[in-house]
Amino acid sequence: MRFENNVFINCPFDDGYRPLLKALVFTLKYLDLVPHISETTSSSNIRINQIKKFIRNCKYGIHDISRNKAMSEGELPRFNMPYELGLDIGAAEFGRSILKTKKILILDTERYHYQKVISDISGQDISAHNNEPQILVSKVRNWLSSNASEIVLPSANEIWIAYNQFTDDLISTLSPTYSAQDLNEMQISDYIKFSNDWVRRFKLAK
Repeated sequence: MRFENNVFINCPFDDGYRPLLKALVFTLKYLDLVPHISETTSSSNIRINQIKKFIRNCKYGIHDISRNKAMSEGELPRFNMPYELGLDIGAAEFGRSILKTKKILILDTERYHYQKVISDISGQDISAHNNEPQILVSKVRNWLSSNASEIVLPSANEIWIAYNQFTDDLISTLSPTYSAQDLNEMQISDYIKFSNDWVRRFKLAK
């Protein structure tokens, strides 16, 4: 894995978040970055080792803490996301020289909600997406533009239009063999492969 192009994604995996995750993954692929996300169903020890490997090898970390609250009555808040965020911040603060170049973006649903639950992260790059994929695309693109190389990135509007075209093409291509449920529940690793191939062909045709 090439450190400069790698992005660690720390986010929820519930159905409600899936549209945001798909838009995020596509945005990164469109900008020639490599997303890394832990989907393993193995033991917690194996999963955390995988996460630590991603953190060591990724210059960028995108952490969505929007589920750091109960999403329904009787549900407990999820602390996996702030825990992994803490690991990434710790790596940037105390790690070897290359890790000190890490860039971290924190996402949430509402502006300033994070201050109510994790006041110690004030001062970090934090953006609210309002549970809207298009807003998330814009926030991530602009953050990368501020923290990446001197290359001018495509506009958020260009990425959003390409994302919707990709979505339509993916449904059209896979619908003969994939059910609606298959498409909705597709593993994110498969989604990354499909988006990678589509982006490559799309850019060659431009």
